[in-house]
Amino acid sequence: MHPSAAIPLDPTSRPSIASRRVPAGARTARDRERRDRRRARRVGEDREAGRGEPLAWVVPVLGAVFLLSGAAGLVHEVVWARLLGHLFGATSLAVSTVLAAFMGGLALGSHLVGSRTARLGDRPRVYALLEIGIGLSALVIPLVLALVQPVYGALWRRVHFSFAVFSILRLLVAGGILLPPTVMMGATLPLLADYVAAVRGARLTPAWLYTANLAGAVLGVAAGGFVLMPMLGLRGTIVSGAALNVAIGLAVLCLPRLTPVAPPAEGPAGPAYRPSRLLLAAALGSGFMSLATQVAWTRVLVLIVGSTTYAFSTVLLAYLAALGAGSAWASRRGARAADVRPDLAVMHLVMALGLLAAVYAVTRLPFWYVALFRAWQPSSIGATVALNATVVLVLLAVPVLAAGTVLPLVLIGAAPPTARDTGRIVGRLYAVNTVGAIAGAVLAGFVLVPRVGSHATLLGIAVLAAAIGVVFAFVVGGRWLPAAALAGAAAVGVGVVAGPAWQERALDAGVSEPHLPTVEGMLAGSATQLLYHREGPTATVAVARWTQGGRRSLFVNGRVNASDRRDDMMTQVLVAEVPLLIAPRVDDVFLVGWGSGVSAGTALQAPVRHVTAVEIEPAVVEASAFFAHVNHDPRRDPRLRLYEDDARHILLASDDRYDVIISEPSHPWVSGVSNLFTQDFFRLAARRLRPDGVFSQWLQTYQMSFETYRSLLATFQSVFPEVLVFGSPFALDCILLGSRQPIRLDLAELDRRWAYEPTRAETARIGLTRSEHFLATFYLGPDAVRRLVRGAPINTDDNMIVEFNMPRDIARRLAETSRETFAVLEREATPADEVLVDASPFLESPERAEALVDGLTRVGRNPEDYARVLERRQAPENVK
Repeated sequence: MHPSAAIPLDPTSRPSIASRRVPAGARTARDRERRDRRRARRVGEDREAGRGEPLAWVVPVLGAVFLLSGAAGLVHEVVWARLLGHLFGATSLAVSTVLAAFMGGLALGSHLVGSRTARLGDRPRVYALLEIGIGLSALVIPLVLALVQPVYGALWRRVHFSFAVFSILRLLVAGGILLPPTVMMGATLPLLADYVAAVRGARLTPAWLYTANLAGAVLGVAAGGFVLMPMLGLRGTIVSGAALNVAIGLAVLCLPRLTPVAPPAEGPAGPAYRPSRLLLAAALGSGFMSLATQVAWTRVLVLIVGSTTYAFSTVLLAYLAALGAGSAWASRRGARAADVRPDLAVMHLVMALGLLAAVYAVTRLPFWYVALFRAWQPSSIGATVALNATVVLVLLAVPVLAAGTVLPLVLIGAAPPTARDTGRIVGRLYAVNTVGAIAGAVLAGFVLVPRVGSHATLLGIAVLAAAIGVVFAFVVGGRWLPAAALAGAAAVGVGVVAGPAWQERALDAGVSEPHLPTVEGMLAGSATQLLYHREGPTATVAVARWTQGGRRSLFVNGRVNASDRRDDMMTQVLVAEVPLLIAPRVDDVFLVGWGSGVSAGTALQAPVRHVTAVEIEPAVVEASAFFAHVNHDPRRDPRLRLYEDDARHILLASDDRYDVIISEPSHPWVSGVSNLFTQDFFRLAARRLRPDGVFSQWLQTYQMSFETYRSLLATFQSVFPEVLVFGSPFALDCILLGSRQPIRLDLAELDRRWAYEPTRAETARIGLTRSEHFLATFYLGPDAVRRLVRGAPINTDDNMIVEFNMPRDIARRLAETSRETFAVLEREATPADEVLVDASPFLESPERAEALVDGLTRVGRNPEDYARVLERRQAPENVK
């Protein structure tokens, strides 16, 4: 306690001998009541004398403290979601489980502590200890995850075949990890609201505290997503958030204590005050609609602003900012309102009409975004973030701002007549609101969006908001409000029934990168035909057929991930053929990412025993049926075992071993995919390889600076010391082949495997008809790779270098970065004969030399560049 807050003891209050026989707990409570009454009398005397409330600065400081607490809480939420994603995976069910555990802890803490605030004594001290506890828990969670990991793997291996049992176990594990800190987080609002209401007697205090916490959340998104994680990494961000919580706790411990406006009531307490059921329903509906619309809008806006981590942070930042603005308006408005129910009626109707208008706007949004992008011409990450934030705010400002007013208005309307019940009421309302948020997030993400789509989900929420507004209007009554509410609801109903459908082809165009040639073709109605479109649990998937040439492309969240074009076919076939032609054994194969199904089909053309494939998005597997003309319909092969799960999760939980792992996920900058390009993932995969096993990794060269390429190559080589690099400038892609054992190509064995008829047919369709053509795709040997990556930074789960740096390269032209990278690879190239066990048959055969030159041309390499590599090797300074 601060010295200035200490009040001298009254000598007449010294306890008598008889009072000393009173039990210690009762004596302490009675002493506290006496002190409270004395402090209240002194405050009253000061006010009567015109001296004002002493230490009035303490309450604004507590508000600022709670704002910082909101920032720290949001930082923790983002970090914990990433950490638990590494354990549980990034599937919709896994993410929903983590969210339910996190928000369930908030609701539990709010209810448990809110109902007991009157019995907690020194509430600022309890609040301070909670903040310190949150900070310490944040530091402990990474250690707990490391201990839980092997236990979780054992549980998965035993019960993963039972969906219900395993889902419950995963929720229990997530809850066991997250409940301690989240319960403490949930307890902070009712506890602080109860204390401040007692010392100020202000009915609006809980609403303003909630607003301050939302403002802190906006600050947390900005700091965590754009500053802390890019600069400090996950561990540094964890320490920063924990330090902020501990600093908040220590600061509150040092603050002087304020006295209540009125002493605690004497005598028996009356019946407990309860907020109306209608207000409770509004709090529940507010949580449900806010989170459900956030999930649906995020799925829509990712198609517009892209899938980078900056894009997701921008959407969340704009959404929370609009919620915070609505909350601030409602808190100010409530100070002048005798009854908040008319405002609740109006705000629900504004939300419904705003949602309807935003849904209508999405029909033209891709075209508007392209026009704005070309006018804005962003040349940096900051400019792109500003552009995207502007688009999101203009689209969602009205409905989200209106949604942000509901809970503060409910807190004002449910304020108890005396400050004594504030903590209990705030705790109950916040818990109910959080339960609604859990339901909204889980139902929207796991049921509504995948089953009926974002369009129908948003329209349904607009109807629900209008219905709640009508109920409030009729409860209030009056001459104009019910009629206006019915008119607004009717307008919403007509808009829902008569509104236009979204232009799915335009949404799938990927307008966040308007310079790509596919964007213009998708926006032009006559250039493409949409064969398939589905919003799956984790992504929006589409298949388009191009009018000219009839080729087909697979889009995931607006980005082409596969196609039947010759350049893409070369990559999809080679990523499987490279390891299958070189690996010592090829019995058991593991495939990361399904895509068009071509790589899986290629693997199954080889004499393998089993192929285990993992695809996180079920809609991708479903869409691959449109590529049956090139993928051999692999799902019909009995040797295939297909998991619709996160590949990292399967490798972590399963104890199976493989001879070959093939990894061809989406692009390294995509949020949720980037962790498949880290040293931690490669180490995990290496543990699942047999001692002589090989890992085949697809790696693009387009829209990636050479420094980023070198970082990813260094990351791969840090786990697999022996690396061969294959590639084709024609396809703009490379294939990295890594092993923990030396890799040497046996030419006779290569010819034998090449002679296998299904393999010959598979490679022939990408223009490679001889084993020499395959050798023409070879660029670098292990020594050349070691020289190239020397000093390059390693990409890890902690520093996330590629995820945060690569978005800067996206705006560059496809061919520009690819030319830079392949020029370096050609300059540092290793002659193919240097990795052969016996090169004499290759070097002594003019026919093989001619075939190699032919192969260089087929894959887009210049034979003259290769000849210069040979000349450089024969130079006197390079001859041993």
